[in-house]
Amino acid sequence: MNHVPDAAVDAIDEFGKSRLFGNPKQVNEQLRDDLSIRIRLIENMSTPRDNMSVDMNEESRHKQTHWSQKSNDYSVHCRYETVHTHAPQTLRDRGSFMTTIVDAIDSRLQSWGIDPPEAYTHTHTVDGTHWYEGQLEPRWFE
Repeated sequence: MNHVPDAAVDAIDEFGKSRLFGNPKQVNEQLRDDLSIRIRLIENMSTPRDNMSVDMNEESRHKQTHWSQKSNDYSVHCRYETVHTHAPQTLRDRGSFMTTIVDAIDSRLQSWGIDPPEAYTHTHTVDGTHWYEGQLEPRWFE
């Protein structure tokens, strides 16, 4: 993980740990000057957790978003945001250095029982920033 900043590794670890306790934390980290990652819990496949009132305290937020480890009422969404002159179909198509970063993050997620998608595909370009998105698949523990 030598190409991934320690803060990003720590955020992914916090997400993995907090997922085990039923209250996953969001990931919002800068990986390089031109690359960031966002991981969000999305309830009922349509309501992003980060659309909740910013005025809610953590306890209220937990009550509103509490989810069981066996629930299928949510998904985990991952988005990479990158600024670059071109936007290939998948993030890994940007080259070997980008592949190294994405593979390291995917490996860290897998160590927490969260399977990454086969590819993060280009979905939007917003103000010159390309979005590459994919669904993460948490494995359930009995």
